[in-house]
Amino acid sequence: MHMWTAEEESFMRLALRLARKGIGNVNPNPPVGAVIVDNGEVISTGYHKSYGENHAEREAILKALSLGKRLENATLYVTLEPCNHWGKTPPCTDLIIESGLKRVVVSTHDPNLSSNNGISKLRNTGIQVDVGLLEEEAKRTMKFFIKSITTHIPYITLKYAATLDGKIADQSGNSKWITTELRPIVHKLRSQHMAILVGANTVLEDNPQLNVRFSKGHSRNPARVILDRNGRVFDGINELNVFKNDAKVFVFTERSIESIEALPNHVQVFNASKPDSILKKLHEMQIDSVLIEGGAEMFSEFILYADEIYGFYGMKVLGKGRDVFANLERSIDSAFDFRISRVLVSKSRSEFLVVMKRCLQE
Repeated sequence: MHMWTAEEESFMRLALRLARKGIGNVNPNPPVGAVIVDNGEVISTGYHKSYGENHAEREAILKALSLGKRLENATLYVTLEPCNHWGKTPPCTDLIIESGLKRVVVSTHDPNLSSNNGISKLRNTGIQVDVGLLEEEAKRTMKFFIKSITTHIPYITLKYAATLDGKIADQSGNSKWITTELRPIVHKLRSQHMAILVGANTVLEDNPQLNVRFSKGHSRNPARVILDRNGRVFDGINELNVFKNDAKVFVFTERSIESIEALPNHVQVFNASKPDSILKKLHEMQIDSVLIEGGAEMFSEFILYADEIYGFYGMKVLGKGRDVFANLERSIDSAFDFRISRVLVSKSRSEFLVVMKRCLQE
């Protein structure tokens, strides 16, 4: 087993910081970072910036070569096993071999069976490859990709805003702005996930935009997913904000598709209403991550599928109103294997966020 030095860890931590810049822009590809080091000095860096653009290794190597750097004695640090297949770009393994790099340090193996023989190819050409440096941190960075590839359903994040007594709305259904200071975090979550899922009640009662408004440097809005068993949203489609721009909208319903009038090109309808069927279909459409922002019905239906929960709390008490999981039909104590991973308090100390993850995700 390779014994990693503090210097090696510092180079890989830099690669991981670079990788995180791609979260939300490269999905359903994994966010990957790369650093090239020669004689203890970083001579080039790269990361996967956007879906369809150069992978991190290619970015770093081409940048180094453009600067006239020689790589025969250099080491490449990369957060994921280099790909060995043609996709949107050529295989990274080929360029690594052509560049003359003598050593490659990889955080973790690629879980995608169609592209996980890159390490073997590099070793077969005489390049030294060491694997496992900061592996768990790298896996956390690529949690959407790994969950999607290995389970064939997206990574699920459940987000709610509640009062101290666990209410997400008052008796009249009013639910907006229980928290305000921490709202930018919600938009950051939206920018990172490929889709937002809500129920018909949220669409009809709140008329939300479900877009990204407080996340700098993000150019892609998530797809909107609506669970509407009775197909009510189609009756007022011209007035609803979720349909008003070109972001993709997927509506899952039990209503006959033939009864629905012609829809805009960015709207697709599917006859499915069970959580597992919806998530499998989203995976088929290359959606690797879903942020669930709907009301109590959606929270109750998808809690057992959640990988992570973001609970935003405001210093308010409603007494009577709508509970977060009001629609749960049975106790799930035995299945609720979540642990608190982070707590954030607002500057005014009037709001706080509790982030919870499944034990296996910690």
